[in-house]
Amino acid sequence: MPQYKLADQAKAEALDREAVEASAAGNHAGEVGDDYIRITVFLAAVLFLVGIGSTFKLHTIRYALITIGSLLLILATVLILQQPGLPG
Repeated sequence: MPQYKLADQAKAEALDREAVEASAAGNHAGEVGDDYIRITVFLAAVLFLVGIGSTFKLHTIRYALITIGSLLLILATVLILQQPGLPG
């Protein structure tokens, strides 16, 4: 019946659109949070590798661990710079 319209149909559609937008924003915020956790793990790995590297007597192992730690630090820095700024 084309002449029959629900009284609050427009309001329901507007609220539905608002819910979809809020859900998308929440999903994006979750992804950003996951990225920050991943960066934190990389930075913790850097500290671990450099810290454990100082206990080895062989310089080759020390330099290898410092090199791996440096690469992870560069990766973490790049990932930090790619993150969005503060919400405005």
